[in-house]
Amino acid sequence: MRSQQFLRTTLSLAVLAAIAAPAAHATDKPDAANDPQSRGRAPQVLQEIEVRGSRQETASSLSPSQADLDIMQPKSTVSLDWISNHTAPTADYAAIANITPGMSNISVAGPGLGEAKQTTLRGFNDNQYNVTYDDIPFGDTNDFSHHSSSYFPAKMIGEVSVDRGPGGASQLGEATFGGTIALRSKDPRDTFSFTPTLTYGSYGTELYHFELNTGRFSDSQDSGKLIASAQYNSTDTYRTNSPMSRRTTYFKYVQPVGSRTELTFLSNHNGIRFNNPDKTTLTQDQINTLGRNFGLNNDPTSTDCACYNYQTKRTDLEYFGIDSALTDHWHLSNKLYTYAYANDSHETPYIGTKASKTNMGGYDKVNNYRAWGDVLTLSYDTASGQFRTGLWHERTNNDRSSIALDYGNGGAIDVDPKKPLLNGQSSAYKYVMRDWLTVNQLFAEYEWRITPALTVTPGVRGLQVKREIEAPINQTTRTPLNYNQTWSRALGFLGANYAFTQTWSAYGQVAQGFLTPNLNQFYVPNPAENKTRPQETMNYQFGTVFRNERIVADADVYYIDYKNYPISAVDPVTKDPVFYLAQGATMRGAEVEGSFLIARGLSLFANASTIDARFKNSHLRIPNVPSSTAAIGLNYQQGGFSASLNEKYSGGQRAYVSGYNPDDASSVTFTSRSQGYWRAALALGYGQNLSGSWLKDWKIRLQVDNLFDAKQQVVDSVKKTTPYYLVLPERSWFASISFSI
Repeated sequence: MRSQQFLRTTLSLAVLAAIAAPAAHATDKPDAANDPQSRGRAPQVLQEIEVRGSRQETASSLSPSQADLDIMQPKSTVSLDWISNHTAPTADYAAIANITPGMSNISVAGPGLGEAKQTTLRGFNDNQYNVTYDDIPFGDTNDFSHHSSSYFPAKMIGEVSVDRGPGGASQLGEATFGGTIALRSKDPRDTFSFTPTLTYGSYGTELYHFELNTGRFSDSQDSGKLIASAQYNSTDTYRTNSPMSRRTTYFKYVQPVGSRTELTFLSNHNGIRFNNPDKTTLTQDQINTLGRNFGLNNDPTSTDCACYNYQTKRTDLEYFGIDSALTDHWHLSNKLYTYAYANDSHETPYIGTKASKTNMGGYDKVNNYRAWGDVLTLSYDTASGQFRTGLWHERTNNDRSSIALDYGNGGAIDVDPKKPLLNGQSSAYKYVMRDWLTVNQLFAEYEWRITPALTVTPGVRGLQVKREIEAPINQTTRTPLNYNQTWSRALGFLGANYAFTQTWSAYGQVAQGFLTPNLNQFYVPNPAENKTRPQETMNYQFGTVFRNERIVADADVYYIDYKNYPISAVDPVTKDPVFYLAQGATMRGAEVEGSFLIARGLSLFANASTIDARFKNSHLRIPNVPSSTAAIGLNYQQGGFSASLNEKYSGGQRAYVSGYNPDDASSVTFTSRSQGYWRAALALGYGQNLSGSWLKDWKIRLQVDNLFDAKQQVVDSVKKTTPYYLVLPERSWFASISFSI
């Protein structure tokens, strides 16, 4: 504890020293990346370099996350350098994004070794914001939540940007509501390389990653280039008897066509198998009795046996993209894409089947969906700005079922012989259904440069969403349901950015957010009577950005009016599910982040946010939302050395007894609170470039998470008067070696 306090005190004093540093340290010399007039510039090429050559480090190059001068809503971007050198090689996108202001994330199995829990952004839960990959939104079709370990591991990610807001009119996704975590893929390099990476660490973790860059196939600038990689990761994870293994492949081919057009084909496949503890959360008594890291056991007479709790998942995402300058003024971009998710989950074991009161039973849950979509954007450059318009269409097919099994009878279906059929299906089904989601979005916006310093961007988005469901056995009610509903909205956006100087700008945004109604709202006797409405937000936010070679910093304030908060419960008399819309909530707060170059290659960084998220009528705090976040640390990069020491803070949060009414504070009969907590991380690395040898370079890395081995837990839910906790892992380490030929 004293070591943690010493670290935070030392870093806090360094922050104060940096803030008090005289302005004479700043430089007015702009660079292309910092020039606010370079709007519409081509995105940075994301090529991972194992060992950087000698270069002059700046505050920007050393900062874990930062904002650009030309933004119109708060946005923090985590660079490929930070991902490659300062996060665990096993990390997922949630662990990477966690360093940014307003983000909070819990990995109960270890960094990237299991699905992230309570991944919140400004008080919005995982299913209330978008996650995109190369601007393609993906997520579960029922509630738009995401499975962080089931898609793109860190080595397949080139950059992570966190947009804290609904974006402009051109922002895509079913959840343009609380923000967007935007992932970008890695680009192929211009020269040939083959780079193996070998990692070993805590929990018996092994990771093998092999990356091939072909370089350009010829000396011509019209020549294509390819990056292909394969990864295998196996681990016992932090939790007992809960191993995980994952195989991932990645392929991206870029082909120029003349000087104006570029074609891209990308494919990413992921297969994962893991044991999933039925006790995702633990009571304090269970923690004391079973241990902090309890997950499963190997006792076949126990419902906690690993033999009854396991999942296999397969995901893929592919797209074919074209990017073309049609004329000197017109530009076209189009992506035709598909992505899929297939989950076969053995879960919820129970004792006492239809065949025997002593047999062990359980459920086999299947969730398979595939989405097909296309994104078309046309832009037209004028002397005073850029006009953008486009269309997004996506259609998703989803099959869901859950059927009871009798493990004591060899895993046969646990069907009641007296009632073998229910609505034409086996009565062993808990539910069986098929649903479709169709989304159409048309948008238009104009980025108007009124003066060289002032840019204003008005825009409008027309959105139409249709849900269809055919369920012989509907989830929860177990009655047939054939139903469809369509929602249409026109959403307005207005953003502005003013450049005071070449290093300092301010921005503001007023925007409407939209969240497609959750499919779970249909799991009631008559969904037509629910008057289901989309969740909507009105967002107001203002901020400023400062960037030069010595300092990069940004700050913002925001206020969000949230309408139509969905609540589901069970009628205490009829036991039927009921659904209603609470009045809503408000979110307000402030965010700040910055990095200061102390000396050559050494920088200090820090960020902080306040989050006041409350229900409107009752003024209760929204559950499972930290009251604040912060991060502080030092980053060193010079020659072949890299090192960082940082701490992340997540504020205290609350959980309420289930079945409460958020519009009525008196309905909360029991509340549990957990205090805020700090977690420290250390990263060390060294590498060298070589010449005159078949070996181009080599690098070694050590990553230590929870450096001070803190014993922490966060409240997740309350049943009656018993709190249930997510237990955070103890200290872990991961060592890696890589080289290029």
